[in-house]
Amino acid sequence: MRELTTLSSETHARRLSAFLATKAIEAGFDEENGEWILWVHNDDDRSKAEQILSEFQSDPDHDRYEAAERKVKHVFREAERLQKQANRKQDRLKKRWGGSWWHCYPATYIMIGLCVLVSLVCTDWKDVKMGALGPQLCNDPNSKLLLKLGVQTPVVFEQNGVKFLGYPRIPDFPEENLDFNVIKNVLVEKTKATSGALAITMKSGQIWRPITPIFIHLGLLHILFNMMWLRGMGLGIEFVRGTPRFIVLCLILAATSNIAQLFWSGPYFGGMSGVVFGLIGYVWMKGKTQPKLGIGLPQQTVVYCFLWLVLCMTGALGPVANAAHLVGFVVGILIGARQTIWKKLPFTG
Repeated sequence: MRELTTLSSETHARRLSAFLATKAIEAGFDEENGEWILWVHNDDDRSKAEQILSEFQSDPDHDRYEAAERKVKHVFREAERLQKQANRKQDRLKKRWGGSWWHCYPATYIMIGLCVLVSLVCTDWKDVKMGALGPQLCNDPNSKLLLKLGVQTPVVFEQNGVKFLGYPRIPDFPEENLDFNVIKNVLVEKTKATSGALAITMKSGQIWRPITPIFIHLGLLHILFNMMWLRGMGLGIEFVRGTPRFIVLCLILAATSNIAQLFWSGPYFGGMSGVVFGLIGYVWMKGKTQPKLGIGLPQQTVVYCFLWLVLCMTGALGPVANAAHLVGFVVGILIGARQTIWKKLPFTG
């Protein structure tokens, strides 16, 4: 390290040092007895630095030196920002590998906690009856919270001079005389009714409703089964893919599966099953298309899920949100395989 020059102005020392840096000459300056000594770190750069010094001394206030100082300050600020960002990422990574649930998979456990909380708050424990899925939950007709969590915003109806809250009817298929035209007309009417219901919901500002039915569970076995699968699927996905990505995935699965169930059977349903089947489909496809991520499902688990999906459709387990199950499963598969699908599209080659 060799002394280049001594300057009386700190501003000039800073600007010359910055200008040298823009010319790939490493330099620095120190204050000594009210003067500023400029150093060149590499002796090989000295001759070039002296030439620059000569030009600088002829016009130290030229715009190019001030511009160099701004540029170097920007570079240092950006380097400092990137370093802080890297430190934060490293800190988060250390915490995730530390094993604390709050840093590893907070969203999974918070979702489980919300489901349990809703069941506790929205159940009339003085009037619990047995149903197909064990003791019935979320059965309190006076629960304001339960009314806010449904997929559709209720509207005011009037009958015989009495006003009450209800839902516009979603048309259903007739039990007899089904043909192509009947099916087509019912599907069109279902689409109109579902769109109208969603429009009312969005206009009311209650944009959470397509998501929140996932927190409503109507039986003890219902919530136990769903929470078991949510924990099993959610912990692995959230840990590997990260909490923000996991939350977005769950929101997409919840909205699509709940809207599908609204279209198929109306607003009287609830449960995490659509999300659960979506997570199963997602993990299955990630294991097939991106095994390097480290998440996947054994083949026998996939077969079991298919059998369970079909069993629910038979009606043997009572009224089940089959549309939510099926659509959630398909959407999860598509999201899990989206990168492979995208690469195979003809216009992406």
